Amino acid sequence: MSKQRRNSDYRMKFLRSWRESLGLTRQNVVSLLSAGSPRSEALDQASLAKWESGETAVRVEDIEMLAKVYNTPADRFFYSPGDETTPALLQKAHEIIVERDPEAVAAWLAAGAFLPSQK
Repeated sequence: MSKQRRNSDYRMKFLRSWRESLGLTRQNVVSLLSAGSPRSEALDQASLAKWESGETAVRVEDIEMLAKVYNTPADRFFYSPGDETTPALLQKAHEIIVERDPEAVAAWLAAGAFLPSQK
């Protein structure tokens, strides 16, 4: 039986916001990552800047290392720092949809497209 390969690189929209919210410079993060890193290649400020800008995708292993440095769960990087509402709403939505008929979920999601935007 073959294992399906999952996508192991992510573009992390809020990495810079997380770093800045913690009062860290890129140099601070590079130093902290280098100190406890099993990475085969050294991380530099330019690479971190490319992750933060979305120019370069971040490997899962590097996201996990950043989560340790930032002392936050890795999945929080998908949300802006301080956003407690979105993760809580997504958790609630997940709890709802796992118990429902897939066709009903599809209809619910289609109806959601008509909700007013925040912007």
